[in-house]
Amino acid sequence: MTTLLAARSDRPVQFLWGTNVLVEEAALQDIVRDDVRLPEAGPTCEDLAPARFVTNPAALEEVFLAGMNAVARMDGAPPITSVVVRIQGWREGHGIPAAAESSPYVGWCCLFATPAPSTAESGCLSLADPRAGSDLTAMPGLPWGRQVLIRPVPGALAIAPGWLTHSVVPIEHGQQLVMAVATCSR
Repeated sequence: MTTLLAARSDRPVQFLWGTNVLVEEAALQDIVRDDVRLPEAGPTCEDLAPARFVTNPAALEEVFLAGMNAVARMDGAPPITSVVVRIQGWREGHGIPAAAESSPYVGWCCLFATPAPSTAESGCLSLADPRAGSDLTAMPGLPWGRQVLIRPVPGALAIAPGWLTHSVVPIEHGQQLVMAVATCSR
């Protein structure tokens, strides 16, 4: 959400707190294996061999590169030239406290999720603006007025500036996710 300043007659309205974020459904057919399954036993978060889950790593990188460049264009920023994609398995109890990345943009794509959680927020990616709030902002530090939650369903893709605070709501008992996480460089 963008906040508007009252315009003076000699100045146009200015947009403040603008933060471009892309949230969409990625077409993963021919990219993700049909038999994607996370082994039941294992740590709450682990890096996984991409070949076990992805049939076309270059196509997955292109999904992230296209999304990051779309946000870069909205930001009026230079194009992104390369991405690094990691495949991670997330199991019950995994959660990420508020963090940020040094990468210009960071992206997440859910490749597999089972079963449907009993709590709607379980495993959600949460995005929040870490900048100090302003007067009359619903919650200082959240100029959007709220956190943005992205549910972990297969195909869910989110791209955000690396400085934007992100976290993961802890994953509930029995829930498992396979996530692609991407960072980039110019």
